[in-house]
Amino acid sequence: MEELNLVGRECPEPFLKVAAKLMQMKEGTLRIIFSDPKCDEMILQAVELMDCKILEHSKNGETFVLTLEKKMGENKMKKVNLSGC
Repeated sequence: MEELNLVGRECPEPFLKVAAKLMQMKEGTLRIIFSDPKCDEMILQAVELMDCKILEHSKNGETFVLTLEKKMGENKMKKVNLSGC
C-alpha cells in the first residue's frame, strides 16, 4: 500500500497530488492523510470521477484519512458535463 502524507499542506496541493497519483496508478491501494478540510470534498469528487473504491474515510481530530483501491481497467475518467458553466 502506498501512502501520501499531506498533513500541513494547504488546498489545493493535497487535491492536486492525489489526482496526479491516481492518474499514474494502474492498480493498487493508496492511503491519503491530510489536514485541510477544504480538500476533503474535492478529493472525494476526484475519487468518484476515477472510479476508485473507498475503503476508509475517517477523521481523527484535525486529520483526515482516506484509503482507496484502484483496479486495472478503472483508470478511465468519467465524462464531466460542463454545459452549466
